[in-house]
Amino acid sequence: MKKKFLRFFTTLLFVCSFIPGKLNAAPTATHDGVYLDEIAIGSGYAWGHLKFSEADYNAVPIFARFGFNMNSVFGMKESKSTLQLALEPFCNPVTEPDSGVETGLNVFIRYLQPVAPSVKLVGEIGSGPMYLSINSAEQGKAGFNFLNQFGLGAQVAVSPKSAITVGYRFRHLSNAGTSEPNRGINSNAVVVSYSLLY
Repeated sequence: MKKKFLRFFTTLLFVCSFIPGKLNAAPTATHDGVYLDEIAIGSGYAWGHLKFSEADYNAVPIFARFGFNMNSVFGMKESKSTLQLALEPFCNPVTEPDSGVETGLNVFIRYLQPVAPSVKLVGEIGSGPMYLSINSAEQGKAGFNFLNQFGLGAQVAVSPKSAITVGYRFRHLSNAGTSEPNRGINSNAVVVSYSLLY
């Protein structure tokens, strides 16, 4: 099953690489509505400790990001900052305590604030449904969960239309009380992504 998810995710990233850069206009003073302004791929490393089984919890985040500029919707059309709605499909191999996978979709609200000509600070909060393929004393049998994430980082431009983002994320995995047990799994993550900017 893990191989199927990885194959699907790789295909998705490959298809996204052929989306033309002029699909969406660059932001202008008259640009209204929500529009795609970023496509990214990223990875990193997540680590934590299970409360009840005294085992390590490690995963390798692998994700795509589709970011939509929402400035004009919130009266920020003239702002140098960006308020973004981002969709992040992910397929994260789990390496500890057992081999498995986290896969699902996170929806993020991201705020990007310029601090230098080529650097923006990034704050983000997101949540979404996911499937966890391993059993644990914290979450019970493999199945449906939610992944909640809070992050801070920096986006650095590497060209006028591309950037690298480096950040830290706090992750909380929970099934929101839909089944028992629901003791939660907390972990930290360092993530790096490469973005095409529109």
